[in-house]
Amino acid sequence: MAASLPEFRSYRGTIRSRVPIRTLLSVMTTVCLALVLSASALEGQEDPQLLRGRVILGGLGVDSAVAVLHRVSMEEAGEVDSVLVAPGGDFEFRIERPPSVSDQSNILFASVRYEGVLYFGPAVTEADQLDSLYVVNVFGTETAPVEGSPLPVTVRNVFLERWEEGWRATDLFQILNAGERTLVAAKDGVVWSYPLPPGATSLELGQGDLPPDAVTFEEYRVTVRAPLPPGERMLLIRYELPTLEAEFPAPRATETFDLLVKEPAPTLDVAGLQPIDVVALDAESTYRRYSATDLIDASVSIEEGSEGGLPSMGLFAVLLAALLGGVGLFAYLRPSVRPSGSRRPLAASAGPQDERATLILEVARLDESNKGVSDPDTRRTILEQRAVLMARLRGRS
Repeated sequence: MAASLPEFRSYRGTIRSRVPIRTLLSVMTTVCLALVLSASALEGQEDPQLLRGRVILGGLGVDSAVAVLHRVSMEEAGEVDSVLVAPGGDFEFRIERPPSVSDQSNILFASVRYEGVLYFGPAVTEADQLDSLYVVNVFGTETAPVEGSPLPVTVRNVFLERWEEGWRATDLFQILNAGERTLVAAKDGVVWSYPLPPGATSLELGQGDLPPDAVTFEEYRVTVRAPLPPGERMLLIRYELPTLEAEFPAPRATETFDLLVKEPAPTLDVAGLQPIDVVALDAESTYRRYSATDLIDASVSIEEGSEGGLPSMGLFAVLLAALLGGVGLFAYLRPSVRPSGSRRPLAASAGPQDERATLILEVARLDESNKGVSDPDTRRTILEQRAVLMARLRGRS
């Protein structure tokens, strides 16, 4: 025992001289930190963020379908993953990069093709949305008549403004499929068709709810061949008219028809609509507004004519100046009231329906500015702005 003790002390001395205690503590701290980080990583791998969804048909889950996950961001746009749904319609996606409030360009959504029709779920823009069940609604199909289904127009807004040698129209339709099945086109047929003003030229489709390759123009008509699921869909069309003297056919049922003519414009007689007010959509744009509700097989025609329409802009300015002096201004700006249960047309001046009109014009302007843009980042920015406007516009329906 006495002989081994010096040897043990000599060994300890050797260790102490080669590895100082400060260095040893630093190494131990680094190892512990690495173990903690590894444990955190493993814990994250064991509990990833998931998008849990269900494909619903008539309130019940479907038993056979393929769900596809899509991502749209500044770096990518396209399909990310796909899975077969389980019996009962359930599906699940692992989300590697969840959306966040700080990254508004990172958007996720899922799609499902059912009976040949593609359906989309809602956009996921925040990670908190992953805590709720993600639902994709699908529907059975019904073949429309060859000439198209007589769907009602719930809202039609026509904006007219001077354009080169004539006038330019921005024509927004909101059409309703009130049934429980998706309407699809028959062989050599269409899903929906509607007449446009005779003499309209340079017809083009704005970016609404329908795919551009499924909308065509034939002999002053717009035809839609894309499937139309239950609910409302928006269709935005632009065209040119040689003069303000024009006719706007409105066959079948139209719940609300609003015509807005940008000043300056000549005195007009508008048959089929009533003069309502003068609307200022922004600091530089003032429109005369004509409106009607619950039209059946109507026709709206415009002619330059008498003094019996809306007051001239000069007289309107005098009236407005007088109103500024008293409480009458509030009554003038207050939205008009319609019977309970009916749709309201565009309200005068500062109401929420006024914002709808502004949004429609802004969407049309973005569509116009997107033409000829070759830079992908610029195009993506324009499309993102347009998507936000369209979401707000749907909320104003």
